[in-house]
Amino acid sequence: MNLQWNTTIISPKELIHLSRGDKRMIRKYLIQFQELIPQRINSLKESLKARDRKHIRQLLHQMSPQIQFFGIIDLVEPIRRLEVDYKTMPLEDLNTLVDTVIIKLTLALNEVHITLKENF
Repeated sequence: MNLQWNTTIISPKELIHLSRGDKRMIRKYLIQFQELIPQRINSLKESLKARDRKHIRQLLHQMSPQIQFFGIIDLVEPIRRLEVDYKTMPLEDLNTLVDTVIIKLTLALNEVHITLKENF
């Protein structure tokens, strides 16, 4: 398998392992990420604006396996903290952590786009 992985946010090790190096499967997962994550980012922004802590937690919980699957390890701890402390966390901290998640996911989306463009 000869894929170009010029990434700093995404670590493709788990993706390659779970897809058994099958280039078609990797492409499928990259496209799914590219299709699903923008909608989830928008939902996070809307939930943050509405101060809907429960929905933020639900969204992050739904995304957690995909984030781990794509090796975005920088987000594991912020998401874990948001999942556990979402009710009691000061609003400023909640905003900061959700903004961090949104920024990292946006950067990951850019890397997915580049990886697809360079390899498929």
